[in-house]
Amino acid sequence: MEKPKMRRPGRFAICILLVLLVFTGFELRLVQWQLVDGDKYEQQALSDLTDTIEIDAARGEIWDSDGNVLAGNRTSYDVIYNALYMDYTRGKRNATILEVVDLLEEYGEEWVDRLPIELTEEGEYVFKEDSESEIARLKSKDMLNLADYATADDCMNELAKLYGCQGLSRRDIRTITSVRYGMTMDGYSRHNPYTIAKDISPDMVGIISQVSSQWPGIEVRVSVTRYNGEDGTLAPHVLGMVGALSGEQYEKAVENGTAYSSKSSNPNISGYKWADVMGQGGAEAAFESELRGKRGQQSVFTDEDGNVVSTALTVQPEEGHTVQLTLDSDLQRVANLSLEKNIKGNTEAKGCVAGAAVVLDVKNFGVLACSTYPSYDLNRYLSDNKYYNELQKDEEAKPLFNRALGGSFVPGSVFKPLVAIAGLQERTFSAGTALYNCNRMFEYYDLRLGCTGAHGFANVYQALANSCNAYFCQAGLDITIAKLDAYAEYFGLGQYTGVELYEAQGIMSSPQEYMMTYGTPWTDGNTAQTAIGQLDNHFTPIQLATYCATIANGGVRKQAHFLDKVYDYTGQELLQDFQAPVVADAGISSDVMGVVWEAMRQVCTQGTARDVFGDYRVALAAKTGTAETSDRESGGTEPNLSFICFAPLDDPQIAVAVMLEYGNDGPYAKNVAKDILDQYFGFYTWDEDGNRRNPEGKLVDEDGKVIEDDEDEDNPSSQPEESSSEPEGDVSPSPTPSRGNDIPDAPYTGGEVPSAPEDQEEEPSPSPKPSNAPSGAPYYKGGAKKDGGDVSNSPESSSDPEG
Repeated sequence: MEKPKMRRPGRFAICILLVLLVFTGFELRLVQWQLVDGDKYEQQALSDLTDTIEIDAARGEIWDSDGNVLAGNRTSYDVIYNALYMDYTRGKRNATILEVVDLLEEYGEEWVDRLPIELTEEGEYVFKEDSESEIARLKSKDMLNLADYATADDCMNELAKLYGCQGLSRRDIRTITSVRYGMTMDGYSRHNPYTIAKDISPDMVGIISQVSSQWPGIEVRVSVTRYNGEDGTLAPHVLGMVGALSGEQYEKAVENGTAYSSKSSNPNISGYKWADVMGQGGAEAAFESELRGKRGQQSVFTDEDGNVVSTALTVQPEEGHTVQLTLDSDLQRVANLSLEKNIKGNTEAKGCVAGAAVVLDVKNFGVLACSTYPSYDLNRYLSDNKYYNELQKDEEAKPLFNRALGGSFVPGSVFKPLVAIAGLQERTFSAGTALYNCNRMFEYYDLRLGCTGAHGFANVYQALANSCNAYFCQAGLDITIAKLDAYAEYFGLGQYTGVELYEAQGIMSSPQEYMMTYGTPWTDGNTAQTAIGQLDNHFTPIQLATYCATIANGGVRKQAHFLDKVYDYTGQELLQDFQAPVVADAGISSDVMGVVWEAMRQVCTQGTARDVFGDYRVALAAKTGTAETSDRESGGTEPNLSFICFAPLDDPQIAVAVMLEYGNDGPYAKNVAKDILDQYFGFYTWDEDGNRRNPEGKLVDEDGKVIEDDEDEDNPSSQPEESSSEPEGDVSPSPTPSRGNDIPDAPYTGGEVPSAPEDQEEEPSPSPKPSNAPSGAPYYKGGAKKDGGDVSNSPESSSDPEG
């Protein structure tokens, strides 16, 4: 008998099973939604609208080399207009703006006013001065679409129509249109509140908090405001400031894609808004990309009545990075005080009202000090409108001008060490070669250039120590201008130093430059004047410091820089440790550098700097300079006074350059350098009141003697050091004693100067031409001294009194 067959499940049963499984899944999901995540979805269910608002990020700090804050942030309070809560009733927005601004002005608070149209006391609308780009943008197709010749009245009429405030007083119309125009330009929206006033007083915070319920959308929001250290005079030109974007800066941001954009197709919420601030000059501008933070975003969930249900941070704001500079605040302060003291004390120089000093670290070319005088108080500049206007109008002293980086000055004889290096390296002459019989005058055909004394047949040591113009005029002719220009390029003269802040390029005399300027050919007389630091030579103080540091570094030039390190906002995580790259290596032999170092040492021990550095406790190398700037006999300006030095001689660490504009003569530039060296080596320092103190903290006079009388401590001597009875340079000092007729080409290492070698005519061996040699660089082949030949006459003449 056959067994009965089992019936297979029908399609109906399978469908029933599937339906049961689906419903089971739904039930489990409902349990998840209702019981597990019930609160979360209840809030979202109650939320009818989701808005995204932006959160600003703090700007990074700027530190000095010791980690002291030079520019930081403090908590502040801003008045904002938040579109999330604004009353959209017709006319309510304008009324709110007018009432808020009236309240701010009543209590002396400033509000953000960027409209390029002013209301005069006579009740007339006029365009603001120096606002061409802002005016053009106001008239543009994107805004009012007016012709270029439209008047301020035309613009105000269109603005009043646009913002619905016709019929009010001219003052009220301008107030409303200024705020509304700012809101338009800043992209005001539900996610982008507009800041009406920044950094309001605590009293105003309380007042607005009490009455803000009358003005829907008006809030006080916690923010940060930039502040500088207590001493606003320390380094204002180096620090710079933050300020509102100019019209040109905003247009540039739009062009290069760094402007703010909330468009979903191309968002850039961290871009620059029209009312944003950015670094304006100095380190604030140079390191803007590091200091500027990135905005974050927060989602705000509101119910049908506009009440906030919840918030969620969707994009974390990123604070800016902390930038540490190479600047040494103590050296900077001493440089500031000493410049002021010596410029004011230089009463014999009628036109000496300005100067600069730059200090570099020889090891890495970091800027340790960068001082310019006259200067200003950055804190007062930002807070005192009267003081601000006074500084802007001072066209004579120009305290806002950074002479240390942007000023180009005729250098004078501080250029002569370069000539010595070029001549020795090119074998044009040796250390003991006497190039010219100096009798207070260099004569070359009809060219006559005065000298500081009758130096006779001087060698390179004596010529540098006594700053003999005749020697270096002849040396320049023998070397040729092409090679002088090439060496100047190696050592950074007439070249950008690479420093991050704005700097002038300066000028190195050359036939090409001369033809472009004067339209006449170059002559040998021009070469002679160039070789003593005259003619078209114009160098910045930072170039002179870089040049001096390059000599101290054996002819290897690195990029000058203010940047030391970059940290995260907290200062805990190191992000960058800047290492200055080598810019040029002239390949100078150690023998040549040894000769020049020793000659520059003799400038201090028996030459034109011995009055200040003759018995200095640290051996150093230096060169003085007095540069003619015009014909004084015809009522022209007085000479520039310059000085360069590096120390210690056996292990160079610090290079100093000082320039006193129209300083004429005297020890004043050397005094500034000495004060800086005293601070660096810890011999003396200056307190905050400008008093000089020894390492024990006791008050001392200019000679280093302790002032014991309390009455004297209240009135310490403030006069700069006067010249000693020894001559400054207009009388030739004694030649090197008992050294024979030649001086060895051996490097000075800080010990006893080596005796002369047996071969008096031994010359330094040439070095191979570096691979990175600039155009026209010297090839170290041959050493035959040029015999002059037929030369052209030059009508120009100048002299360098001190050297």
